[in-house]
Amino acid sequence: MNKIIEQKLCTGCTSCKNICPKNAISMVEGYDGFLYHEIDQSKCINCGLCKKVCPVINTKSNESLNKCYGGYALDDEIRFKSSSGGIFSLVANYILDNNGIVIGAAFDENNKLNHVAITSKKELEKLRGSKYLQSNLNDIFKFIEKKLKTNKVLFVGTPCQVAGMKAYIKNDYNNLLCMDLVCHGIPSPKMFDKYIKELEIGNGKLLNYNFRDNSTGWDSYSNSMIFKNKKLIEKSDNNNYMKLFLSDIALRKSCYNCNFKLGNKYSDITLGDFWNVKDCYPEMYNKEGVSCIIINTELGIKIFNNIKSQLKYKKCELKEIIDGNPSIAYSCKLPKKREKFFKDLDKYNFDVLVKKYVKKDSIVKRIINKIKKVIKKLSNH
Repeated sequence: MNKIIEQKLCTGCTSCKNICPKNAISMVEGYDGFLYHEIDQSKCINCGLCKKVCPVINTKSNESLNKCYGGYALDDEIRFKSSSGGIFSLVANYILDNNGIVIGAAFDENNKLNHVAITSKKELEKLRGSKYLQSNLNDIFKFIEKKLKTNKVLFVGTPCQVAGMKAYIKNDYNNLLCMDLVCHGIPSPKMFDKYIKELEIGNGKLLNYNFRDNSTGWDSYSNSMIFKNKKLIEKSDNNNYMKLFLSDIALRKSCYNCNFKLGNKYSDITLGDFWNVKDCYPEMYNKEGVSCIIINTELGIKIFNNIKSQLKYKKCELKEIIDGNPSIAYSCKLPKKREKFFKDLDKYNFDVLVKKYVKKDSIVKRIINKIKKVIKKLSNH
């Protein structure tokens, strides 16, 4: 078999790599820094298992319950350490209290993002917080398959990662809880690596990077970077990495036509930011963050019922969540200059890349957007 699907459709979920009985499939870095499947023809026996397990080829139909809430943890410490409302921490604590294992994305000592497993609350810190680049799943699906025989497992990832994992693991769903995170699109690890190298010039080795430092407010968050002898903090709208990320120029190809938006949820619970909460439910607004919670399955309802005593929450409509966070339902548009950007990524520093590829909003456009917000707010009263 030459290929499973076209590269532009591949999400890098690793389900094909893990299912292959002859270890003929590996994940290889492409020109854009993302991992894509590659088949060793000398090992391939054309069994077809890779195509049968691919979630893109076999995308399921909509089965989500779409029970929606806005909410946040009552525990101040949990909320402050979280990107939005701290719901992930509450669910993770519940799993860990029941002799379970929690699996999510964490940076290693070289600032590489990988999916890892934890078994104690002391380790939970490294899984908290948003990470705006694609994580490496390595062989985590095989690990999960083994552990499900004796433990409850919580797997947290992007919608396509959850879909890949569910496609690979056919049994033991009773012990498996999946949470996906609302995904704008996945930026290139290659772009992040370059950004870190530039940061370290004159500052020394980066020890910690926080994409969602809420010390400046949940809805006006900053990026913070800790080095050996200093800490830098920068508002997200002034941060060069965030500018390129949110311009959509450096996303994975499959993100521009995502198969795993609202109608194709494989997870039990979907979490994200309830950006629209001030307009819809001003009494629920919290400066440290409010989560949108979309429950997709009966298992999701069961878990929610076990943690809701630790929440302030309010039932809401799906449309209210989507209006403030459209990434739940819609893919990003493919920028015409994406291919050129990745050629330039090796040539220029971030200041130059931002000038070349990030459009500045005109003053007129900013005024219009503010007027629209005011009109929308008035119409809700």
